[in-house]
Amino acid sequence: MAPLLEEHERIERAGKLHWFHWLIVGASLILTLSAWYFVQAQGDERISNQFNRESDQVVELISERMRKYEDALWGGVAAIHARDDRISYQEWKRFSKTLQIEKKYPGINGIGVIHHVLPEDVAAHLAEHRASRPGFRIHPRHNRNELFPITFIEPVDINSAAVGLDIAHEINRYTAAKKAQDTGKAQITGPIILVQDKERTPGFLFYAPYYEGGFYNTAKERRKHFIGMVYAPFIFKKLMEGTLEKEKRRVGIRIMDGGDVLYDENRVSEKDYDSDPLFRKTAEVQMFGRTWNFEILSTLSFRQTTGDNKPWMILAGGIVIDSLLFGLFIFLARSNRRAI
Repeated sequence: MAPLLEEHERIERAGKLHWFHWLIVGASLILTLSAWYFVQAQGDERISNQFNRESDQVVELISERMRKYEDALWGGVAAIHARDDRISYQEWKRFSKTLQIEKKYPGINGIGVIHHVLPEDVAAHLAEHRASRPGFRIHPRHNRNELFPITFIEPVDINSAAVGLDIAHEINRYTAAKKAQDTGKAQITGPIILVQDKERTPGFLFYAPYYEGGFYNTAKERRKHFIGMVYAPFIFKKLMEGTLEKEKRRVGIRIMDGGDVLYDENRVSEKDYDSDPLFRKTAEVQMFGRTWNFEILSTLSFRQTTGDNKPWMILAGGIVIDSLLFGLFIFLARSNRRAI
C-alpha cells in the first residue's frame, strides 16, 4: 500500500508547478514591470523637459521683443536730443520711416511723441502745431493741472484717432506717464483700450521719457526738465500675432496684468485647446513697471506629437512573454505527468 501512495504522490508532484517555476515567472514579470516603469519615467521626463523648454522660449521671446521695442523708443529720444530737444512733425515723419516699423517691429501699432504741457502753455502749443496741421486739437477735457497730448504718431492713417489725445484723462495712461517722468525709465501702462482699436481689445502704451538737456539723477530734477515721451501704442492681439506664430508652437498662453486678461489662447474656442492638458506652468515677469503673469498650457498638438508608445509596447511584449513562459511550464508539467 505504501509504495502505491508514494507513487501517487510522485505523479502528483510531477504534474504541478514548483517554487522555482513561480520564481522564474515572478522574476520575469518584475523585469517587465521595471523596464516599463524605467522607459515610462524617461519618456515623461523628456516630454516634461520639452514643455518647459517651449514655455521658457515663449516667455523669453516676448521679453526679448519688448526690449527691442524699448530700443526703438530710445532711438526716438536720441533723435529728439540730436535736434536740441525739439522736433517738427515732418522731421518725426522722416525719422519714423527710417525705423521700418512694419518690417522690423511687427506687432507695434506706431511710434509717436507725447508732450508735457502746462495749462498756461496750451495756446502756444496749439499755435505751434496748427501751423503745419490746422486741424490739430487737444482732447478730451479733464481736471488735472497738466496735459499730455499725443502730438505726433506715425503711421498716422491707422492711428488718426489718437492724434491730440490727452493721455492724462485716463488713470492707467496717466499713472505710467508720471512714473516714467519721475524714474527716467521706460514704462508701460496698465491694460487699456486704444482709441484706434475698432475691435476694442486689450492694449497698452509704452513710454520712454526725455528731458531738456539730457538725463538727470533725481526725480526733482527730472520733473523740472521734463519735456515729454516717445511712445508706442500696442494692441495686445496684434503684438502676439507679430511675436508668436501659433502654427510653430505647441503651447497655449494666457497673459494677465493683475486681474485683467491681456491675451488668452487657453480657451475652448481655440482649435488647439486641450481641455485636459498634459502640462501647466505659470511665470511672473516684471515688464517695464508692470507685472505680467503667464499661464502656459500644453496643447492638443503637443499631446499628439509627443506621445510615445514604447513603454506600452514593452509592457505588452513582456506580459506576452511571461504568459508564454507560464504556459510552457504548465505544458511541461502536464507532459511529465503523462510520461509517468
